[in-house]
Amino acid sequence: MYKQATFKQKFAELKQWVPAIIEVVKKDLKNEHLKKDPFFAKKFFGTKNIQKITSEEMAEAYEKAIQEEEKGEDIAEFIASRWLFRNSEMYHFFEEQLGKLYTNFTELQEIEPQHADELIKSSNEEFSPPHTYLFSVLNSVVFPDAHFIRLKAEAEQFSKEKKKEEEQVEAAQSLEQMQRNHQLEVARLTDKYEKKLAGLQKKYVQDVESLKKQISALQRKLSPAGGR
Repeated sequence: MYKQATFKQKFAELKQWVPAIIEVVKKDLKNEHLKKDPFFAKKFFGTKNIQKITSEEMAEAYEKAIQEEEKGEDIAEFIASRWLFRNSEMYHFFEEQLGKLYTNFTELQEIEPQHADELIKSSNEEFSPPHTYLFSVLNSVVFPDAHFIRLKAEAEQFSKEKKKEEEQVEAAQSLEQMQRNHQLEVARLTDKYEKKLAGLQKKYVQDVESLKKQISALQRKLSPAGGR
């Protein structure tokens, strides 16, 4: 399905995963591509410091450049090669698994359906459906078309569930943080008013003692003995 596809075509297919791909290779892009191609950097990022360019900005720029720039195919190939290099354990995994099934798997035109089922299942368990899908497209693994369609659906479903889990974790963490903040605020206010109450109590005691002395002095003054 992707054996004859260009890298531009592959990235068009992987449009929703481009940000994830760029996140993996952003250091390579900043330290190699952008430094070596100042015209590209200025065109897409202006005078912004390369090291301060965000992943989101890079994903948007490179996705556009791949499809619209004259050197789009070269850029796409560079990104793909760096992503594959940073996921070399997947290459070794596929090489080992295919080597068990075929004498010369590099000349395969298409992996047999039953073997494709086994390989996709093993790779999904080892690396996750999105990684299996990205690797298979970028590296032109010769799965049958039907398997690519199914693998894409599995990758999308996995990503949705992963995002939902992350949102739930984030919500739980936010709730815990709110509870901690509330507890700290209650403790702060409690300490504040306890100190204020202690100050009022001390003043009350002092006032009572002062009043007692005044009453005692007045009583002495008004008593017959005190009047002589």
